[in-house]
Amino acid sequence: MKKPRVVICNDDGIDAPGIHHLWSALKDHADVTIVAPAEDQSCKGVGISLPKSRFIEAEKVHWPEGVEAWKVFGTPADCTKFALHYLLKEDPDFIISGINNGSNAGRNIMYSGTVGAVIQSTFCKVPGIALSCVYEGGEEKFKKVEPYIPMIMKHFIEHPIPKGTLMNINFPSADTDGIQGFKLAKQGQSYWDVRIGSDSSLKGTKKYPMQDGWDIHAEDDESDINLLAQGYITCVPIHVEDLTDYKHHQAHKTIFESLNKTFEFPKA
Repeated sequence: MKKPRVVICNDDGIDAPGIHHLWSALKDHADVTIVAPAEDQSCKGVGISLPKSRFIEAEKVHWPEGVEAWKVFGTPADCTKFALHYLLKEDPDFIISGINNGSNAGRNIMYSGTVGAVIQSTFCKVPGIALSCVYEGGEEKFKKVEPYIPMIMKHFIEHPIPKGTLMNINFPSADTDGIQGFKLAKQGQSYWDVRIGSDSSLKGTKKYPMQDGWDIHAEDDESDINLLAQGYITCVPIHVEDLTDYKHHQAHKTIFESLNKTFEFPKA
């Protein structure tokens, strides 16, 4: 059986432990190419670089076993574009991003560069899977979850990801009582928030402290936030093809367009 072709990306940077463990998990099961940011690009979302020079910088790097690997001086989404637009002659079967050092459950997907890389792949009609571990456990947590990653990829080979949808997968804390299994979950509401505060000792320095921590919300029993806390590996299908609020569109279309009654076209 022909191995699937996979591009591995992340947002923690090409030297981060998580991406090396992701490669270790997939190297015997897929034909792998690695394209990752040269530096940490956490919380860059799906942002792309648009330098005045109109160039993106990238360098080929050494990787064990002769695997083709590149570091890109840009965002995770830039890495996806570099792989799909320049590096590969044909689209891969998957872009798999991670393994992120920290949870990307709940509303964290809006900030996550790990997820941003596969949002970009989804825009390019290439199936994307984002993989993240909660913060606790140190580097050994990545080793712990390696055996589950080929299983996940095989599942999505047999059950293809719908067009316009990505899969956001999170692994639970090492503090839980062992991994309890897999759950197809709903997106939770909680997220890791950063607030801008004040510090009298910084007065006059133009500096304002950033204070971070979880912004906790009431959660559905089937949310990824809730199920992760119980020790489950969660998978949330995230649809990014069309973000229209159709309920609001239907209810307010006529009301909003009533503005046309008083609209005056500019005179030629």
